[in-house]
Amino acid sequence: MDLDTSYIEPLLDDWLEELQLIIKAQESLIKAEDEFYMPFVAIPIPIINAIFKITEYLHLGPDTRYIAIHLYDKFMCSYFWEVYRNADQTESSWSQVCKKVTSQSKLYLMSCLQLANKMDSHFNKLRISQILGILRCIDKKSEYTPNVIFLSEYKVFKTVGFRMPFYTPLNCVEILLAATGLKDTPNMQELTINLLDLVYLQREEIYYHLQCLLHEHRAKTQQEKRSLMILMSNILFLGASIVLCGAFFLCIDCNSVRVIASKLSQLIDMKIHDIWDMANILLIMAIQE
Repeated sequence: MDLDTSYIEPLLDDWLEELQLIIKAQESLIKAEDEFYMPFVAIPIPIINAIFKITEYLHLGPDTRYIAIHLYDKFMCSYFWEVYRNADQTESSWSQVCKKVTSQSKLYLMSCLQLANKMDSHFNKLRISQILGILRCIDKKSEYTPNVIFLSEYKVFKTVGFRMPFYTPLNCVEILLAATGLKDTPNMQELTINLLDLVYLQREEIYYHLQCLLHEHRAKTQQEKRSLMILMSNILFLGASIVLCGAFFLCIDCNSVRVIASKLSQLIDMKIHDIWDMANILLIMAIQE
């Protein structure tokens, strides 16, 4: 996503409004007692690690990486409930459901990467031979053919309703960089991508520190856990925290940082001290890394 500042301003309000609607819809799912939604449940750290390593090996860009991550999360959640609804829904069938869902998870992961790559780049398209090569490395016990790859890709796309993740945290970072006038700041784009990668690789620890700041302890009650999940699923909040942390790293003067923080707070409609706290946690984690 290349955001030219000459056209960012007229579109900014529409983009942010659309993102707020998506975030509100996720928040409603998390709060609803008759629904089940848990962000990141299908993408634990080992899965994130695998996606990072595969995209690096295949020389795929960060946009492909984050589209694939969120597509895989959405697909696996939808696929799980599809299998579960068609099962007996007894305690004894639970292990069978889990076994069926995970039995082809590596194949589905590669299909998500394949779809993400098609959405991100028409010029550096993954070949079937590359997909087969990766699968032979990560799943030596199974046999795969080009037809299996094609059918898997179609199943993934159909299961998510033929809809790709249109907004990712990386898109949010890019939009907020442009909105705050930081897009062309030297090293800022590379720095914010590295910070976003850090969040995804250290997500549990980072949000543990955040909930300790919010509640002075690990989330215990259902309300505290739901509040944490709402924060974790808010990609605008994450994007704003990363942009502010980038400003910290580049030693932008204090007055300018305060102006940036205030602007971010207005853009995403969240309290400035929450963004500031998260940015400080990211700064400390990044320095430790």
